[in-house]
Amino acid sequence: MKHILRQAALTFVSFAFLYATLGALSFLMFPDSASEGQRDFQNAEQTLYMTVPKYVFLGRSVLNSPAEKAILVGASNTGVGFIQKTIQSKLACAKVSNLAVGGANISEAKQIIDMVHEVQSQADRPSNTFVIGVWFGMFVDSDVKYADPDRNRGETDIDLEKYRYGFYRRTLEGPAALLPASWLDAGVLAIRPILVIEKMAREARAGVNLLLTGRKSAQRNEAEREAAGMSEQDKKKALDYWNEAMGKRNEISLGQVEVLKNTIETLLRSGERVVLIDLPIPAWHRDASPFQRSYEQAFTDVSRQFDGQRSFVSMSMSDLSKEQDYSDEVHAKRHLADVWSDRLANVLNPFVCRTSPEQARVSLRGSDQFKAETHQ
Repeated sequence: MKHILRQAALTFVSFAFLYATLGALSFLMFPDSASEGQRDFQNAEQTLYMTVPKYVFLGRSVLNSPAEKAILVGASNTGVGFIQKTIQSKLACAKVSNLAVGGANISEAKQIIDMVHEVQSQADRPSNTFVIGVWFGMFVDSDVKYADPDRNRGETDIDLEKYRYGFYRRTLEGPAALLPASWLDAGVLAIRPILVIEKMAREARAGVNLLLTGRKSAQRNEAEREAAGMSEQDKKKALDYWNEAMGKRNEISLGQVEVLKNTIETLLRSGERVVLIDLPIPAWHRDASPFQRSYEQAFTDVSRQFDGQRSFVSMSMSDLSKEQDYSDEVHAKRHLADVWSDRLANVLNPFVCRTSPEQARVSLRGSDQFKAETHQ
């Protein structure tokens, strides 16, 4: 019996040593950014966290800062369309982070906002400016949007990350925290060796894909997105896809509109600022979609509800709808993303930095030659 206990103890000590060593090496292989208050979560693939939902959930404590912050939330077109470094270079008074998650609906965007609040003190919330990018594809109920067989109906990608490492448990009411948000960094530190192993496995799979297909990933790179276009058949497939994805209702979810209104109202009540952006899509998609009309009406209604409040501004870029500027039915190419980013920076500067309000209605100079539209 003593021999068995001794062997068990030695095995445990050896395992603990290897686990700690792997954790220490992880900081050499994948050092965390030291920039407090800002992070581009769209660069997840280059980090230990690999995916944006995982990076947002595990890395959000960087936003626990009293500094002025511009925090972008939305779906993948917000992630692709707004370049964090470009906006940051034009916004000296605030730190910029892009927390957009691909496939997010309004409820998941709200979930991300709530997670940011979890790691912040109440006193620091007035330093937040939440930039919420929306388009009709985000106004779909969660039980329709998240109905994959590998998850419980209605569970978002963020929910899956909450459960993945045991930080939360499933309940009938939804995710219940097992690890307090104040202990998030300690929890992430504890699982770093696991993250390293997952990262190594992912890189190994990418290497195999490269050998077999000549590509590491099926996702397009930036150069491929710039060269991409859509045939008439591609457009029909896209329209059919969104009709199915939206639940075949021919109008957006009014429940998601209410979630957006309540989210904005809560943020304004707590002293935070909100920039609501109507994200453009290619004109062919805008004009052919049965969902665009109800979306435009909802955006107008939400904007009017909060117009006149000093901490709220809405912004439209509806003139940026040329087909050749988009890689598909939703996502801006990089050259257009630069224009989006410039326009947002020109709105954020007077709004966040408290410079002249007239700067929010600036006519941009340079390649775009369009006028930024804002509603205050």
